[in-house]
Amino acid sequence: MKENARSISFLIKVERGTIELKELFINDQTVYNWSVDKRVIREGETANCTLNYRWRMGAKYVIKVVTTDDRVAEYEGKAPEIAPSIEFDVKKVEATLHQGSLKVKAVYRLEGNGIDRVHMILFTYSSFERSRRPILIFYDKNYMCDESLKRADAIINYFSKCNVTISKVDYEGLKDLSKNKPNVVLILVNPLKDGHGRRLRNSLPAPLIDPNGDGYLRDDSKYGKSLLYDWMKDKGLILVTVGTLQPHKRILYQDGVFTRAKDSPKPFDVHLFLTDATGERGIINGSFTPSQYTPIRISGTLGLPYREIQLGFDKNAIENYGLHYYGYGDYKTFYNHINLNLTLPVYIEVGEGGWLAMGDEEYWLSDEGLARELFLIWTQAVWNSKWIPYGWYWDSSCAFHEGHYGVLKAEGTLETELIPRNIVGDKIAVRILALAYSSELDRNLIEERIIELRVPS
Repeated sequence: MKENARSISFLIKVERGTIELKELFINDQTVYNWSVDKRVIREGETANCTLNYRWRMGAKYVIKVVTTDDRVAEYEGKAPEIAPSIEFDVKKVEATLHQGSLKVKAVYRLEGNGIDRVHMILFTYSSFERSRRPILIFYDKNYMCDESLKRADAIINYFSKCNVTISKVDYEGLKDLSKNKPNVVLILVNPLKDGHGRRLRNSLPAPLIDPNGDGYLRDDSKYGKSLLYDWMKDKGLILVTVGTLQPHKRILYQDGVFTRAKDSPKPFDVHLFLTDATGERGIINGSFTPSQYTPIRISGTLGLPYREIQLGFDKNAIENYGLHYYGYGDYKTFYNHINLNLTLPVYIEVGEGGWLAMGDEEYWLSDEGLARELFLIWTQAVWNSKWIPYGWYWDSSCAFHEGHYGVLKAEGTLETELIPRNIVGDKIAVRILALAYSSELDRNLIEERIIELRVPS
């Protein structure tokens, strides 16, 4: 395997008589680009033959040799599987001032084997501390709709391709989790289903929201909010909700019976149960018409797909409550003579942890598209950082490189947007990731470097 070609080499040996090679086939397709050190091969002689052929790793091939007198010899073999690898060096990282704004630039060089393409990403943070939170996902066929199971499978499989394990937790397992409250990432996919198989939107298993079974959420929380809120605030839970913006509305019990949360009577009151907000105004807003989508810096960096939404998180309301959040998409809509500024997906910090809301129904995305989007947001891991205020507009950069025949060599530069100097401290953390993909083996690789930079005054 070379940078611009792949080939198959083999030895031909004649045991009796003499042959003259006429043509060669692979899987019954004629190969026109081949060479041999001699076309006429006599008894007892051998010849080295090379076919220029774009073989795929792990695939089976039948090579057929045809002589001028139409004799045929065949050989079946399997192409090797070359473990994909990626290496990159950061040649230079610098932060420079431009008229009161900061720009971060990194120069890199990378090489890959068995790689089709590489997505290079630069993230900047005020500070970053790596965390090894295990990732769990609620997965139980007795309580989840088929569509939710398919989404959950897609998420598990996509992360697995990147050598990241997601462990399944069934309904029974949630009981121990809610008691112990470990420091984990917990993914919850909606809709669920009740004991009659009916689809339940905006619902959670009772162990996570109403362990005492009385239909109330606040009485299970020492802060008067919800058990999940306590878990995020005190123990660092990263709650990820897929397919719902208000997961607290319905409680699903182990016998398949569900009830509506008795202390959540208002239509958009999730802020009272899953965030630090305490006022009457909701943080979810929208209209009956799709909002106008505006890609932002982080959307382009991660390659998040276009989507349309009717409901999202109201940035004005979030900021009025003083909530610390990171948005992954901007939407504008006009409702009731008011211009609404919405964001989605969004991460809202809650104490030691936080809530990542991926969206409502998610039908704009395929299951794999949704899994990919979640994975890319997970790679940024803002919950492990103190992020730069409004960082989604300027704190990142990306580049893409294509391999040739599985071999990739490239150099490049990553640059952030101009960051207002007055919102950055004396130091920043620069994190550079290489996300490499092998289509032949359907695997992803991740390599990263973290550099701490002093910021010029």
